[in-house]
Amino acid sequence: MLRVTAVAEVARVGYTVLGWRVRDIAAIVVWPVLREQDVRTGHNVVVYRGGGGGTITIDAGVEVFTDFADRGEVRHTSTPPGEVAATAHYGEYSDMAGAYQALERWCTDNWRRPAGVNWEIYGDWDDDPAQRRTDVYFLLEPASR
Repeated sequence: MLRVTAVAEVARVGYTVLGWRVRDIAAIVVWPVLREQDVRTGHNVVVYRGGGGGTITIDAGVEVFTDFADRGEVRHTSTPPGEVAATAHYGEYSDMAGAYQALERWCTDNWRRPAGVNWEIYGDWDDDPAQRRTDVYFLLEPASR
């Protein structure tokens, strides 16, 4: 389980500018609070939780390694506990569909079912897209015995 500070937001599935909104939440809302409190941080994280009626709930935030005080929309949260399937994507964020397809294929091949929560951890920025790493995680339903 990863400790994260985040802002929760409900978005429409297929929201074409979701990536820009996530970036804005981290840069404009979350990071200033953490810098002000001198919090030791890691990478940007987005947790996607299924919603109803064509929506999805996202927690857009940052890994945190020290405590902080919640302020406004910025609050403590975490990735859910449990077994995960994971893969690393290198390249443009807009090309991440292949990573999701690989995880779905792994789940099918291994008789596992995603639990409906997934997250992405964005590595350090690089001007060369081939060097940009994003780790993608699927929370798995417990394995049947």
